Amino acid sequence: MKALYKYDLGEMEIELRDRPVPAIVQQEDVLIKVAKVAICGMDVHIYHGKFACTPPFIMGHEFVGRVEQVGTAVSRFKPGERVVAQPHHDACGICHACRSGLPQNCAEKRSLGISKDGAMAEYIVVQDRYLHLIPDSIPDNFATLIEPMTMIVDDLSRAGIAEGDSVAIIGAGQIAQLTVVASNAAKASLIVMTGVDRDIPTHFPAARALGADCTLAVGRDDIEAEIMRLTNGRGVDLVIEASGSEHGIETAVSIARIGGKISLLGLTRKAHVPVPWDSMMKKRLSLQFNWMSDYSAMDKTIEIFANPPCDLTPLLTREAPLEDWRSVFDELSAGLGIKAVLTIERNEDGCQ
Repeated sequence: MKALYKYDLGEMEIELRDRPVPAIVQQEDVLIKVAKVAICGMDVHIYHGKFACTPPFIMGHEFVGRVEQVGTAVSRFKPGERVVAQPHHDACGICHACRSGLPQNCAEKRSLGISKDGAMAEYIVVQDRYLHLIPDSIPDNFATLIEPMTMIVDDLSRAGIAEGDSVAIIGAGQIAQLTVVASNAAKASLIVMTGVDRDIPTHFPAARALGADCTLAVGRDDIEAEIMRLTNGRGVDLVIEASGSEHGIETAVSIARIGGKISLLGLTRKAHVPVPWDSMMKKRLSLQFNWMSDYSAMDKTIEIFANPPCDLTPLLTREAPLEDWRSVFDELSAGLGIKAVLTIERNEDGCQ
């Protein structure tokens, strides 16, 4: 089978190779024929050799496919059914992280497309415990977005977002755009996105189409003044920091209301960053951190995608066959797109 293979740690040490079709080995295994797979920001970092991983492995973890074959102990799934998967596998189940409901933090965990073979291939084997059925009402291209969306849905749930809350999103990338959708689904009264100049032509129009009420650009707009105007001087109830920038963190503190909440999703990729500690103290802010997708949020996410609060089309800026993977990765690396999907599944005549 054709597969996008990460063969070494360095930059761009990835190529399309012929790999063996994976076999069902354990009785809980499910062989899945991959239909489509989305490219995560993490995949782009792996492409540039800037994300910790353990090659060799097949890339990709945000996928949808159909069950091809099941192991002898599998009763929940049958051939032909459409499924998506939680990508973080093999947690031990007995360590403190696992028993605290955080298996994605288990030291034994292995993840698709990071430390074990992923889904940028014609087939993948996943144990049934990590799979979810999806309804036919969710098209394949949007189904690939279910896994990253679980992180947002879990995050907003733990933050206690309520109908009528005001939300500001720092950043305009993939996760930020999904946060607009999730905030829209939660019936936020105000959704504001902040970004930078390069977000203005593509990312800002997408955010507004997905439900953002206002988009503001660093250096062009007085973000704090505008948000205070929109909230009658109060500040927003919830800030989602999805940029990982020092400026973004500082802005999050300045625009949160007294007693408000900040949820941190963006990695700084630095050992230490300065934060306005005293301002956070004086405002009595609540901080929440998130790390990786959460299997427990899958059902709620599937429900949102089955009945979306808006047209999800603006999330996807390119769809291409697996063979065109390099141009798609380069486009995303240049910040020219939001979310791209690679088509894997072939028809009987060999066409994608």
